[in-house]
Amino acid sequence: MILAGKRAVLAVLLLVSFCGREVWSQKAPVLPELSTKRLLNDLQVIFASTPHLGDSMIIGVVLRYGAIFDPVDKGGLANMVCRMLFRGAIDRTRKDLQDELSVLGASVDVRCEWDGIRILLRGQSARVERSLLLLYQAVGEAVFTENDFAEVKNELLEQVRRPEDPRLRTRLKFEQAIFGGTSYARPITGTPASLQKISIGDVRLFYRRYFSPGAAALVIAGSAPPQQVLQKASRIWGVWVRREDIPFTFLQPRKPAARTVYAEDDPGSPAAQFILGSLWPQRGDPSYYTSMLAARILQERLTRALPTSLLTVAAEGRRMPGPFFIQGQAAADQVVGEIRRVLETVDEMKAAPPAEAELTEVRKNWVGEFRRSLESVEGVCSIIMDSELYRLGTNYAASFPGILELCDPQAVQAAAKEWILPGGVVILVRGPMAALQSQLETLGVVRPAPQ
Repeated sequence: MILAGKRAVLAVLLLVSFCGREVWSQKAPVLPELSTKRLLNDLQVIFASTPHLGDSMIIGVVLRYGAIFDPVDKGGLANMVCRMLFRGAIDRTRKDLQDELSVLGASVDVRCEWDGIRILLRGQSARVERSLLLLYQAVGEAVFTENDFAEVKNELLEQVRRPEDPRLRTRLKFEQAIFGGTSYARPITGTPASLQKISIGDVRLFYRRYFSPGAAALVIAGSAPPQQVLQKASRIWGVWVRREDIPFTFLQPRKPAARTVYAEDDPGSPAAQFILGSLWPQRGDPSYYTSMLAARILQERLTRALPTSLLTVAAEGRRMPGPFFIQGQAAADQVVGEIRRVLETVDEMKAAPPAEAELTEVRKNWVGEFRRSLESVEGVCSIIMDSELYRLGTNYAASFPGILELCDPQAVQAAAKEWILPGGVVILVRGPMAALQSQLETLGVVRPAPQ
C-alpha cells in the first residue's frame, strides 16, 4: 500500500486480527516504514527506516539479469563480471575504491544468482551519502581492465579445477540431469572450457547490456531521515543511463516423464551419495508456499524415519521452475533400501493431508525464521530485494504470515502430489558401481550420469 508522499508502512495490525491464531502467537516483529521513489531513469529506490536496529545500514542493488543470460558456450560470464566489480571505476582505481571502503568502515558483497545479481554495501547510516556515491561509482561506472580480467579469469579457472566436494558434485550432476537441454543445466560458475572462451570484450558487453537502472532496484535499510536518503539517492543514482530491456525468453524445464536412475562410479568409496528429485514451482507461483510447507513436513518425517542418513530436503524457487531434491548418503549396501524408504515416506505424505498440529508446527517455524530475518538491516534488505526481484509486492513482509495461514492441510497435500516427486523423478547415485549396479536396476533403467 502506497500512502501520501510515497511512504508505506508494513503494518501488522490487520494481519493480527486476520490471522488470530498460532502464526502470531509470539511477539510481532517491528516492521520498517518504507519510502519509495521511481527515478526518471526507471530505477526503483526503496528506503526502509530501521532506527530500532541502531545505526547500522545496508545498501543493496538487485539486477534482474543473472547467470541465466550467459551465452550458451560461455557459462560463468555473469559470475566473472560480478567478481570484477570494485576493481575500478571511471576516475577511481581499485585502491581508491578500497581506501574509501576503509574510511567508511564498510564492506561489500557481490552475489551472482540464476535470476539476478545482488550487490551489498554494509556500513553506517551516518555515512549514507558517501556510501551511496561509492556504490554508484563501483556499479554504475565500472571499468574492466585487461590486467584485472586476466587475474580474475585465472582465479576462477583455478577454483573450478579444484576437486569438488562429493555432495556438491552429486548436486551439480543432478541438476544437469533434471535441467537437460536448458540454461539451468550448466554450472553457474562455469567450466574450464566455458571460462576459457570468455574474453574481456564479453565482460564489457555483458556489463553494457545488462547493468541498467530499468531492470534494477536500489534498497537502503538504515536509520537516516527517509526524505534525505531519497533525495541523495535520486541525485547520485539518477544519472545512471538506462539500457534497452532484454526479454526473458528461455526454454522452460520439463517435468520428468518417468523414473530415471543415473549412476556415477566411485570405485574406492565404501559409501554412496544419492539424490532424488524433480522440478519445483516458480517463485511467483501461488503454490510455492504450500509446496514449501509440504517440503518442510517431509524433512521432519524423513529425519525421524532415517535419522542416520544426513538427509537434506531442499528446493529453490526461481523465475522458471527450479530444483527440488532430497540428498543423503549411506553405506553402499544400504543405499537402495534408503532410497526406497524415502519414496515410501513421500507416498505416505501424498496419501493423506498432514495433521493440523504438524502443519501448525512447520508454519510457526517458518514464520519464526522470517521474523528473525527482520531483526537485522541485512535481513530487511534481503526481503525487500526478493520482493523486487520476484515481483512479490511492497507488502510482502507484512502479508507473509497471512499467506501461510491460508495454506490448509488439503492444499499442502495437493501441492505434495503435484510437486514432490510426482510421476517422474530423477535419481542419481555416486558410489562403487560394481556393488551397486544390480541393486540400482531394481529402481529403474540405469544410465550413466551426465558428464
